[in-house]
Amino acid sequence: MAHDEEMALVDTDCEASFGEEKFPCISQKVAMKDHWADKDAYGEHGIVTNLEMPPEGLEHGAAATDSEAARTALLLMQFVQGLAFTVVIVDSYQVSQEVGGSMADSGLLVGIFMTGGMVGNALMTAALHLWPDTWQKLRSWLRWCLFCDVCSAVCYVLVLQHVAFLGPWALFCLLLCRFCGGLGMGSTGQLAAVVIAQVTKAEELPNQMQRLQFWQSLGLGMGPPVAACALWAYDALPWQLGTRRAAACGVLVLLQALTALAARCPAHLAPVGSPPPQSGSKISSGGRSHLIGACWLLCALRGYAVAGAEVGTAVLLETGYGWTSRSIGLMIGWAFIASVPLRFAYTRLKDRLSTGLWIRVMSLCAIAGTCFLFSSASAVGLNLVLADLIIFPALYLGEGLTRGLMMQMVQDQAAVSVNTASFVAIAINNLARTLAPWLARFSISAGQPEEGQNLFAWGQLLCCVLFLVVFEVGIQRAS
Repeated sequence: MAHDEEMALVDTDCEASFGEEKFPCISQKVAMKDHWADKDAYGEHGIVTNLEMPPEGLEHGAAATDSEAARTALLLMQFVQGLAFTVVIVDSYQVSQEVGGSMADSGLLVGIFMTGGMVGNALMTAALHLWPDTWQKLRSWLRWCLFCDVCSAVCYVLVLQHVAFLGPWALFCLLLCRFCGGLGMGSTGQLAAVVIAQVTKAEELPNQMQRLQFWQSLGLGMGPPVAACALWAYDALPWQLGTRRAAACGVLVLLQALTALAARCPAHLAPVGSPPPQSGSKISSGGRSHLIGACWLLCALRGYAVAGAEVGTAVLLETGYGWTSRSIGLMIGWAFIASVPLRFAYTRLKDRLSTGLWIRVMSLCAIAGTCFLFSSASAVGLNLVLADLIIFPALYLGEGLTRGLMMQMVQDQAAVSVNTASFVAIAINNLARTLAPWLARFSISAGQPEEGQNLFAWGQLLCCVLFLVVFEVGIQRAS
C-alpha cells in the first residue's frame, strides 16, 4: 500500500469517527507523515531496509566485534613473527659454518633478530608517544610490519643463494637480514600490547595477555618443525632450486603472504576498555611502581630462559647426541606445542586457583624441568626434550599472567602509561632473548662437552629460580 493511500484512509477514518472534530487526528497524520518521510529507509512493500538502531547497543556490539577482530589479527601476526624468529634454529649452526662463523656466531644469528625487535619496539613506542591515537589505525600499521617481515625473509634467502659471491660479507648480510626481520616483530609486539590494553576491559586483561603469550609461544614452537618439514620436502623433490638452507625461509615467506590475506582487522578502532578503579585499592602508587618493575624483570627472565633453552638444547642434540636437523626441529616443536594442553587445562581450571598461585605452580614446574638439562640426566638426549616440554609452556603461562597483572596496574594518566610499560617489558625481553642464544652456545662450547652442558644447565636453573624469587618478593609481598 502506497503511503498516500494510507494517509487518505487515515483522513477517512478520522472524519467517520469524529465528524467535524478532526483535531484528535492531527497528531496521527503528523505521525504518518514522519513515518513515510524517509523513503530510502523502506523497501517496495514497506519493509525497513535502513533502520537506525538505538546508538548505545549498536555501538557497543560493533566495538566488541572490532575489538575481537583486532585481537585476532594481532595474534595471527605474532604467531607468524614468532615462527620467523625460530625457523632458522634448526640449521643455524650449519649456516654459520658455511659462511665462516663459529658456534657462538650461530647463536648470534638467531638472537640478533631480537635486537631488531628492540629497535622496532622503540620506534613504535615513539610513534605512540607522539601520536597517542595512532594505535587506532591498526590495519595500516600491520601492513607495514608485514611488509618488513617479508622483505627481510626474501633477502635472507637471496644471501644464502649467493654465499660464494659475497664471500666474507655473507655473515654480515645474514645478520643484517635477521635484524631487519626483528623490526616488524618488535613493532607489532608493542602495538599488540597497547591495542589489547585499550580495547579490553581491565578484569579481562590477564586472560587476554596470557592468550597473546600462548600464540607467541605456539609460533616460536612451530618454527623448528616448519624448518624440518621444509628440509624434508626439499630433499624429497626431484628437483632442487637454490640452496638447501634457504628452504625454511622460503616457506616462511609463503606463510607471511598468507597472513597478509588472513589478517583482516578494522580500519579504525575505538577504546572500549576501562582502567581499574583506584578507589578501594590497597596498593599505593609506590607499591604499584614496585610491582610494575618486578613484572618487567620477570619478562626478561622468561625471555632469557626460554630462548637459551631452545637454542642450547638444539645444538646439544646435534653435536653431542648426533640428532639430525629434522628430528631436532620436530622435537623442539613438540616442546612448544605442549603449551596447547596446558592452556586448555588453565582455561578449564583457572577459577579454582588464584592468579598468584598459578604463577607459583608454573615457576616450580620450570625449576623442576631444568634438572633434566644436566649431562647426568640426559644419556640419549630425550631428557633434554623433556626439559623443554616442561620449561617452555610453564614459563610462558606464568609470565603471560604477570604481564596481564602489569597491564591492569598501569593507566595512561599515571606516571607509567600503557605505552611505556609495554615498551620496557618488550625491550628487556628482546634484550634477554638476544643475549641468551649467544651465551647459551658460548657456555656449551667452553671446556669439555659435559662441562659445557652442565654450565649451560646451571645458568638455566639460576634463571628459573630467580623467576620464582622475583615473583614472591616483588609481586606477592608487595601486593
